[in-house]
Amino acid sequence: MEIAGWLDHFFPGVPPVRGGDACWLSLMKTRSPEHNPPLYWLGRALDAIEEGGAADVLAARLVLAHGPDACPGWSERDQRVQDVLSEASAYAWAAAHLGPPRFEPDGEAPDAPMLVHVPAHDAFVAPCRLWPVRTVDELVAQLRTRVAAAAERIPPATGRVVYVDVYLHPFMYAQDIGYHGELTEPLRVAVKQFATERRLGYVLTRPFQWGNAIEAQY
Repeated sequence: MEIAGWLDHFFPGVPPVRGGDACWLSLMKTRSPEHNPPLYWLGRALDAIEEGGAADVLAARLVLAHGPDACPGWSERDQRVQDVLSEASAYAWAAAHLGPPRFEPDGEAPDAPMLVHVPAHDAFVAPCRLWPVRTVDELVAQLRTRVAAAAERIPPATGRVVYVDVYLHPFMYAQDIGYHGELTEPLRVAVKQFATERRLGYVLTRPFQWGNAIEAQY
């Protein structure tokens, strides 16, 4: 299913809007996966979630993160719902590279961070997503914090992987982190360093593009 159909399924109360400072979900409902690789791969991730029987779990997390209605746009709710969609991308990556996965919450709270567990290989993947900031230095500092938190979240296991997804700018993503080489290189070097220090495997992806990672070591 294309991304607009999935978002209509999960958020029927959010209207499509073509531009301006609208809710991110509203904007994405008007976008086609054609010429938009992040949305193509996100649609495929949601297909994988349904095939794996985890659609109900994901639906509850999406609504909890954002709420059922449109937000004003450029909001924390927009960022949180994209965090959950990054969890879906990590699930799809694990299904493709490790084996049949399942979601496992890290804690009892309804909004506890989610892990992706692949029992066949005793492997855990900790999804995380970088939020937009003003400078690359701030992004690298955020990455260090995210990787450290992932190392704490993942239980002892044969495979321990941090999955790092980069934010999606709704209009100019192709000129931003993940696509622009000079901007992306410091992040690529940093994720390798931080993950290695914590004895983690790692996957670094452009926004939601689990099928063609920038770099992976696991």
